[in-house]
Amino acid sequence: MFRSITTIFLLLLSSNAISTVYWSQGSEAIRDGATFIYADGSAKLLWRRELGDWVDRHGKPYGETAFSTTLIEDLDSARLVSLDVTTLVKYWIDNPDNYHGVYLKEESGHGAVVFDATEAGYPAAPFLAITTSDNEIKTFEVIRDTTLTATTHYSLGHQPQFQVGSYTPALLAFNEGFLELDGTRITKASLYLTTTDKQYGNVQIGVYAVAPLTTPGEIEHGIAWQYPGDRNLSDHPDVILAENFEAPRRLLTPNAGWQAHLSDIGHYDTYQLVDTDYRIDRFKPLSGNALQIAFNSKTNFGFTGHYRFQQLISREPEQMYFRYYLRFGNNWQPTDAGKLPGFSGTYDRAGWGGRAIDGYNGWSARGAYFLEASPNSKYSGAIPLGNYVYHLDSQSNYGETIPWNNPLNLLQKNHWYAVEQFLKLNDPGIANGELTVWIDGRKIFQKTDLRFRETTDLKIESLWLNFYHGGTAKPETTYFLYIDNLVIASRYIGPMRMPGRE
Repeated sequence: MFRSITTIFLLLLSSNAISTVYWSQGSEAIRDGATFIYADGSAKLLWRRELGDWVDRHGKPYGETAFSTTLIEDLDSARLVSLDVTTLVKYWIDNPDNYHGVYLKEESGHGAVVFDATEAGYPAAPFLAITTSDNEIKTFEVIRDTTLTATTHYSLGHQPQFQVGSYTPALLAFNEGFLELDGTRITKASLYLTTTDKQYGNVQIGVYAVAPLTTPGEIEHGIAWQYPGDRNLSDHPDVILAENFEAPRRLLTPNAGWQAHLSDIGHYDTYQLVDTDYRIDRFKPLSGNALQIAFNSKTNFGFTGHYRFQQLISREPEQMYFRYYLRFGNNWQPTDAGKLPGFSGTYDRAGWGGRAIDGYNGWSARGAYFLEASPNSKYSGAIPLGNYVYHLDSQSNYGETIPWNNPLNLLQKNHWYAVEQFLKLNDPGIANGELTVWIDGRKIFQKTDLRFRETTDLKIESLWLNFYHGGTAKPETTYFLYIDNLVIASRYIGPMRMPGRE
């Protein structure tokens, strides 16, 4: 049997293809792929539950009815074994959008078996064999595999072996050419694996499907939809500030006007208004002027400044929205994660730079960007965003970085995105503070159990317009991002409606 199957494997092996499977093996050097926490570490895409997300035969998340089960006896010898994946393969062919790979887990709660991985090469590498009604056998390579284990925060996707054991599931993804087959003509589908001499007890393996990602919500239109191009949006009674960076430019002070409501602006030669295509960085305006912010090797700061609510509305609120359009330039290439705008209440006491908060001295919830997703990721080159939050339940004096954990938050270069955040402070003594995020009008993140404070003396002091590289390391090269159409309001703002577009 081994000889006949492997011969067919050689003859009919499909060529590798770009996979739509969202979990990643990551970079071999950095090992930033799938772990027990992340589906894709480099894209900051988290599992909804530790050790991965699966659905069972009935489509139930984390259900216990496997598509099939196979007993691997403890023989401590290398041999070819097969797992029945017929029902699962037919399910994927009928529902190709739900294909994200196989999830293998140990059913009895004890024992473990080690298999050769794709890195082991022919003839030990795993593969899928599908038999059709005319007795033709088609084979498809496993293009990636990995083990999830809580014993390491590094991905194991580039190891020569993978394991299935108690609290140690494995993920495998096939070349997606099998999705083009006629499911009605499939009589059998088998996943072939080669055991090693490393086995600890008899192992009952259950076959499940890696769960699909959460479906993005519908676009939510807010008060901005009533004002095409944000024109006259500042007239809305719930709008506190609407800055489109269109103030007249002057010869000696080209940045004048838009800074009128900002305080504590850093004095860096790193920002300017731009209003035309900027060929060197593939920049295209959103609508008239935009603020170009440069990062360079001289400073960690691209820009910093505060819209202080005491100055804007003569009081400090406890909840607020803000939206801005963000575009990463073509040459965007930081060497460390960094900060983006967000609400704060530091009162120049705590909530930044390692100044720990105690519920009485301050807090902050700036935005954050991470390094680009690695080349082995489905989201290669995309820039993940999140929040950098000083809250009472963070485990560090330096606060906590919270990814927004949605593919819609993986931003591409040279594209404008509407980024909106809502923050509500908690009631003292209750973990009910809220952070909600929308990208282009779709809600992608919500956390409703935050503790920012223990006293009502702390409010939302400002919108902190912070663009910062690091950490402590400075950028190695010069690169740009752009912002436009920034709005602060007491109601949901939503994306801009472009003039003439419904």
